[in-house]
Amino acid sequence: MALAREHGVAAIAYPKKAIELDGADEVRRVLAAERPDVVLNTAAFTAVDLCETDTARAKKLNAVVPSYLAEACRGGPLLVQLSTDYVFDGRASTPIPEDAATAPLSEYGRTKLAGEEAVRATGANHLVVRTQWVFGSGANFVRTIVGAARKGGPLRVVEDQLGRPTWAESLARGLFAAVAAGARGTLHLTNEGIASFYDFAHAIVAEGARSGLCPRVHIHPIPSSQMPRPAVRPQYGVLALDRARSLGIAPPHWREVLPQYLEWLRRQNA
Repeated sequence: MALAREHGVAAIAYPKKAIELDGADEVRRVLAAERPDVVLNTAAFTAVDLCETDTARAKKLNAVVPSYLAEACRGGPLLVQLSTDYVFDGRASTPIPEDAATAPLSEYGRTKLAGEEAVRATGANHLVVRTQWVFGSGANFVRTIVGAARKGGPLRVVEDQLGRPTWAESLARGLFAAVAAGARGTLHLTNEGIASFYDFAHAIVAEGARSGLCPRVHIHPIPSSQMPRPAVRPQYGVLALDRARSLGIAPPHWREVLPQYLEWLRRQNA
């Protein structure tokens, strides 16, 4: 919303309970009243491990709600639907392009893919944006590592899962740029740079220690087999950014924006 003001865009943000997402009729009513040019769907159930057991909620928020929005947008506004690298199986060894075959390993990935497919099936004017490893104002990996470091080390962090850490502000700027560029279809959008969770944690602690946000603690790299989780994570989820770059979208490297985010955390008292 802050960036909308910066870009001179008249934006309306609905809190979670403002729209009754149980019914397509209510979604249509809101869109008919507001008559937006673009609808950005940030509603999702992103608690990856909980999706494995609360499958009904995962299906509703990640698959059914996007179908409501797409039906309501058909013949009208552009629908921007956020998605994830979890739609892939993690077996790639080079950055994954938008048209790569999907094969989700978890309920989260399956329901997010179902949301993508529902949006496409309606024929609505759409842009599906896949991103990953997002850190911003909510619960995220950076906050978790800072909190753990404050409690004292050593920490054990997985070293064999690769992705692109993405600051929410960089993602938001990229979304504005993609819409302005007329992007449609599917787009991968993250910060530049590739890291393992171990690499990312090491950078968080090092930068956090420099800024006084957390103490410097030792981090042990471990294989994911030593930290089993209910939901299977992609081992290699690195999204290719070729299309974003071709549209003139140039998000900074995650190492460049991490200090800015940690400074924001410090001001928020983490």
